[in-house]
Amino acid sequence: MTLARKKAAHAKRDADKSDVNPHDAVVLLTADHNEIDKLAREFERHRKTADHVEKGKLALRLCHALTVHGRIKKEVFYPAAEAVLEGDDNERLGKTRVEQDELRHLIAKIENMPSEHPSFDSAVMLLAERANRHMMKEEDEIFPRLRHSRLDLVGTGERMAARKAELTTAPIGRRLIRQARKVMGGAVKPQPPGPRSVE
Repeated sequence: MTLARKKAAHAKRDADKSDVNPHDAVVLLTADHNEIDKLAREFERHRKTADHVEKGKLALRLCHALTVHGRIKKEVFYPAAEAVLEGDDNERLGKTRVEQDELRHLIAKIENMPSEHPSFDSAVMLLAERANRHMMKEEDEIFPRLRHSRLDLVGTGERMAARKAELTTAPIGRRLIRQARKVMGGAVKPQPPGPRSVE
């Protein structure tokens, strides 16, 4: 079964449950997974035909979505899940946390690489592949356990939604703008030296 079909089956199964709240943590994470998968497929579809700027934009959208998703999980979801899971389930959760850290390192590599670099496409595709594997593992191994745990899925989901709103509406700093220009192949203006800090 392809990833898209499997995700559609999960979404249909979740939609069929009339008692599932839209603020449910598992529903929110699954929606994020679907959005990330869509962005990865969009990059793959356009990577050979898009110019460097457009390819950079597509990659940065994917990286941004994964970064926000990862921070929400690290700050809200993982601590809540750790509090209720035990034994093997907690060990599985620990492994997914390690995978999330690996994704963060790949994201950093891509965000510091010009889109015209020969290995840019393969780096983004590797990120997409690992993110896909990570998300499927969560959906297959972690989410069903949490569904039947004592975790307050709605309360956790509401905290996750609030944190996501904060992260997605925060102003963009100059460092991120310079980084984006670097990825998309634009010239980065040299910054005048600032005052040195004494440490």
